[in-house]
Amino acid sequence: MAYLKVRGGYDFPGSNSGSDLWVLTGWIPEQVFLHSDEIDRAALWCRILKAFGFGDVLVTLGTGRMSNVESENTGLTSEHDYAVIDLAERNGKRMLLIKNPWSQPGGWTVNVTTTDEAADTTNDEEPGSFRKVEAQRDARVGERCSEPGNFWMDINDVFQYFESLYLNWNPGLFSHREDIHFSWNLSNANGPWASFWSKPQFKIQSRAAGVAWLVLSRHFQSGAHAAKSVAKHLSAGHTDETGFVSLYLFDGRGDRVYLADECAIRAPYVDSPNLLLKVDLQKDIPYTLVVSEQDLPRSSHSFTLCAYSVQPMDLSRAQDKYRSHVVHDGAWTPASAGGNASSHAYCKNPQFSLTLSQSSDVSLLLELRSGDFPVHVKLLRADGRSARVTFRDVVGDSGEYRKGHALAEMSEVPNGQYIIVCSTFEQGQVGEFTLCIGTMADCVVERISTTPAGQFMHRLGVAFFKPGIDRLRASLRCSRLTRLSVVAQVQWAEGLGENGQPSSDVPLRLSLEHGQGSTCQTLASSGTDDFSNAHYGTHVSDVDIQPLMCSQRGVWIVLERGGLLDTYGPEGIDVEVHSDTRIETGTWHELP
Repeated sequence: MAYLKVRGGYDFPGSNSGSDLWVLTGWIPEQVFLHSDEIDRAALWCRILKAFGFGDVLVTLGTGRMSNVESENTGLTSEHDYAVIDLAERNGKRMLLIKNPWSQPGGWTVNVTTTDEAADTTNDEEPGSFRKVEAQRDARVGERCSEPGNFWMDINDVFQYFESLYLNWNPGLFSHREDIHFSWNLSNANGPWASFWSKPQFKIQSRAAGVAWLVLSRHFQSGAHAAKSVAKHLSAGHTDETGFVSLYLFDGRGDRVYLADECAIRAPYVDSPNLLLKVDLQKDIPYTLVVSEQDLPRSSHSFTLCAYSVQPMDLSRAQDKYRSHVVHDGAWTPASAGGNASSHAYCKNPQFSLTLSQSSDVSLLLELRSGDFPVHVKLLRADGRSARVTFRDVVGDSGEYRKGHALAEMSEVPNGQYIIVCSTFEQGQVGEFTLCIGTMADCVVERISTTPAGQFMHRLGVAFFKPGIDRLRASLRCSRLTRLSVVAQVQWAEGLGENGQPSSDVPLRLSLEHGQGSTCQTLASSGTDDFSNAHYGTHVSDVDIQPLMCSQRGVWIVLERGGLLDTYGPEGIDVEVHSDTRIETGTWHELP
């Protein structure tokens, strides 16, 4: 009665007979989904029958949602739990004596088995039976079956008409137990496609090879707090009041994991307060256990993780292999959602500068806070102040674009300055994100503005290299002293290669020149005067131009492509000028 009073009465939501018996008796709960195609019915029956004979398991059953017609035709109650008070194996039939705790008259009306049939002992027991049924037991069975609400049912009918089988196992079967109590605040959790980084994670290690049973129990909430949490959850568009939880196991790790890709085994997502995962542990091998959720109310939740085994083991919180973490929030807006690396607007994607004071392993974890589109993160070497918009060599990236989150991990990245580019696969996809940078040493991360405030943006006509031509130029004019930067990037390629990356390189060099012929002077050149991959952009930054320079010898924007001539397709080159004052440019002309 005390348990019912705490839970708010008989009709409290979000529980089942297995969970209730776990609370009342401490016996380990296991839920078997009877409609699963993976169940070995014969093996399940033998396992239960043997344990039932030794008194090591309590058995209950639960129906799913049934229509009024189904309930009337079968005599079963929709979404209701029944007790199993006896098991019998007779004449090739596997029978369960089931009790409706409401003790209502009537009951099961399909394929009814009589008391005499269930208790018949005229035939010898079949090979494989685990216990004998004596005459006294037969009399007791008959007495029980005559009670209101009790009925026999064949195991095949159980699989057809019941949804779940609840087993509560004697904890005395195990000699070792480890518990951890923890809280999980989901108030600011990322969306349904979030990675595993922020989820509760634990390290488990056994001192001898053997089986361990891992039980995750969600603490129930009562009173106004629970009602308020559920109301807020439903108002956010969720259809389930309680949500679902699961357990993932990763072998050979022991430290925190970021992605679910290398999971060795996982439990199904269930809305039950308790979840059991059985695992085989090797001696002295560390494992990482991750608690995952779907649609839990966005509030704080309390859990207990219990580990049972017959061999000694250690259970602790998993530690992150990166000693330092920096977290930044960001967003793709209509102006900054530049798409993948083959987009001409790739440079406009959100960018961050990373400064390493010493060589370090680096991880970049990008997570969507809203939306469900594919994302990608890339680390590039910075070239002085070029971190603002463009970049050169790729240090590492997250591989294929993947929905909701992306992870890039790099080993022994030298000290220096780098650029982090966060992109979506398609241009124009907007949404908020979180970027987490993990390093082995201290680092400095700053947001980069890709659209300088207070500057004018001037876009030239698209530049095309005709066969046999590898240099183009366009004139530039200004009416007063101005400081400007020029950015060039190839337009959409004909196709993407694997991982959503450019299918081919387009070596390109961008420069600003004063004068022509023998009097030509290079004012600035992209990079260190080397060719850059135009898919990733190339640039010159912060060059001062005076009006007299334009009128006397002329100022020119020069594009030059490298490599063998005519090796590349007819990609156009987009060129933009960002300046303090308004400027004018001419059309592109070919140079020999």
